[in-house]
Amino acid sequence: MATETMTAQELTDLRLGTLDTAVTDWETMSKRLKTLSTGEGGGVNAQRLRAEATAADWSGVNAGVTRDFVTKTAAEFQDVAGQATSVLGILRDAGAAFKRHKADLRTVIDDVAKRNIYINAKGGAVASVPSGAAAGSGDIPTPSDEELAVAESRVKRVLREASETDRIAARALRALARNKHDFTGDGPGGIKEADDRQGKADADYWARRVKESDPSEWSAEEIERFNETLISQRDNPGFSERFATTLGADGTLQFWRDIADPGQGKTPEGERAKILGRLQQNLSMSLATASHVDSPAMDTWKREIIASGGKQFGHEGIMVKPYGFQIMSNLMVKGKFDSGFLDDYGSAIRTFEQSKGSQFNPAAVWGNPGIAAQLDYTGEGGTPGSDPMAGYLKAVSHNPDFATDLFLKRLPDDSGDPNAPTRTMADYLLSEREFYDEDDPFGEGDGTMQSRDALGKALLAAGTGLNPDVPAVVTDYDRTPEQREVLDKSLGLLAGKKDDFPPELRDDMAALLANHGDKVHQSASSLNSGDSALDYKDLLQVSKQVSRDQDAYGLLMEGVNQAIIADMHAPHEGDPKEELLRAGQTVGFMESARYHALDTDKDDPSWPAKWAYHGAGGVVNFVPVVGDALQRGVDAGAYAWQMEEQARIDDELAIDKSENFQSRQAYLTALGEEWSRVNPGHKLSADGDEYLRQMDISLAALNGNKSANGMVGSS
Repeated sequence: MATETMTAQELTDLRLGTLDTAVTDWETMSKRLKTLSTGEGGGVNAQRLRAEATAADWSGVNAGVTRDFVTKTAAEFQDVAGQATSVLGILRDAGAAFKRHKADLRTVIDDVAKRNIYINAKGGAVASVPSGAAAGSGDIPTPSDEELAVAESRVKRVLREASETDRIAARALRALARNKHDFTGDGPGGIKEADDRQGKADADYWARRVKESDPSEWSAEEIERFNETLISQRDNPGFSERFATTLGADGTLQFWRDIADPGQGKTPEGERAKILGRLQQNLSMSLATASHVDSPAMDTWKREIIASGGKQFGHEGIMVKPYGFQIMSNLMVKGKFDSGFLDDYGSAIRTFEQSKGSQFNPAAVWGNPGIAAQLDYTGEGGTPGSDPMAGYLKAVSHNPDFATDLFLKRLPDDSGDPNAPTRTMADYLLSEREFYDEDDPFGEGDGTMQSRDALGKALLAAGTGLNPDVPAVVTDYDRTPEQREVLDKSLGLLAGKKDDFPPELRDDMAALLANHGDKVHQSASSLNSGDSALDYKDLLQVSKQVSRDQDAYGLLMEGVNQAIIADMHAPHEGDPKEELLRAGQTVGFMESARYHALDTDKDDPSWPAKWAYHGAGGVVNFVPVVGDALQRGVDAGAYAWQMEEQARIDDELAIDKSENFQSRQAYLTALGEEWSRVNPGHKLSADGDEYLRQMDISLAALNGNKSANGMVGSS
């Protein structure tokens, strides 16, 4: 059974007048009942009757019956007054919340409509661009897939919050009305208190089920019920803290160990594995919520989780016993964990690894291939498996501010050399630590390292301040000095790997460079490098490695194209012609990186399939989106580049690094035309402007290409 979520149509059509009337009626009722209960405002009241009955000198039947009846009735009046106050508080809070949800939805709908996006009845986002005839001479941009995804994400968030309000209020009111012949004055004062109480009640129930039963024997239906509770309560601190701390650290780890793998060769498969995958993600989000709770009990849980990282958890008679670090890391695949906990947990993993000696081999300690199948059911690629560093880095990527701090974190110097260079976690993660194929650590696996895939996502978050798993529209290149420092540091470390550059990091480095596209263009053009430019040689080497993956190369070029157009439209001092020449230089630089990437892989038998073109870009959330005025030039440049790239893949264009640089003429022409559109009054000479413009940008591209070729040759 799936949790019901309100649709956009339902929330839009929600009429709150009746609810407002109910609030007004309950305000009147609450005041009257309070008067009957306490006597406020004068008149006969329950409190007075109880006091008089208690003080009366009754004997016989009156003492045993009448006094008890009067005092019980007085208490009932107090309870019903208290219950009326609870109903009023819930209705009042629900009404205010639904008004806010409706307003939020309207704001989103109106906002995305400016980008020609329509929100349908179910909350989906679709492009809404008039036909050419209807648009007339207007230049109406079509929203990108990324903009549609972000719009839909914004709507779903509002609908999820509205559904939560509905669920909490309905459950609270049902609880108050459960017994029509009795009242309780101990009801919640409003939605927030009701949510907290409901969460704690659910946590107590499920923690008791875990302790009193064998989770490995839970039916699929019971696991799904737990899943539904987690979905409803995963962002509720009242639930998440109570559940985690009631189980305790070891209990939490043993629970996942037990339910994820019953032992005796009964590793779940098929539909049960899918259900466990959902449970793994929902439980991860709940524990992430719990990690932010500031309480002594939660502080103890976090300390004990870390202390249990080096302990092994298993079943009696079963040889395979994963470490606590391996279990917990598989419960960190979703959600934003507390920065302090992430810092302490990551340090503990590294300390544990170091305790194995200077020749520490991660595969030898963590690399039991059975553990990956026994603990991880998310099946998402880049998921934890057996290396606990993978799940940890996945969690780091969901907390971008901490990710930035982590990569720049200084490590203690144990060498005793006072002149030893400063080392950071970036050095450790990108250069020093070994990674392994979790699926087959000692055999002939496909070589894909899930932990390094997670490393790439953490690096991307650290250098951009964005969560790789959350759709976002980036509108500028405004990055913090710390994020820029992460880029510089990683660029140098990864450039040093040359052709040993980890393939799992290609798409993430492409997204990181695209996000800093203005600096890439500034550095690659070599005409206006300055102090803020990236290292030219490092950028070239990393661009070459990124270009060994077709989709990563497409994403990098999308960011570069956007930056070139933005540069043409930005105000500059001096001759605008420099903008034209910078464009050519950068195109030439990128062509050199591309050529040398192809040259490196030319003997690879999988080359044709690997380079099949599927469209530029990938995680284009990270490419800054330009305004409407620039979009025409961006689209024209991207189209020309894509057509030439496809033609080259189809062997219609030669890959040429000679002085006759001809492989990007259509792209260069499109960029030149955009430059002329931006600078209509500029005259390259008295006549022949179009010819000279093409000559200028082509010669600049040739110079950029030759300069980069010489640098690659010297490396």
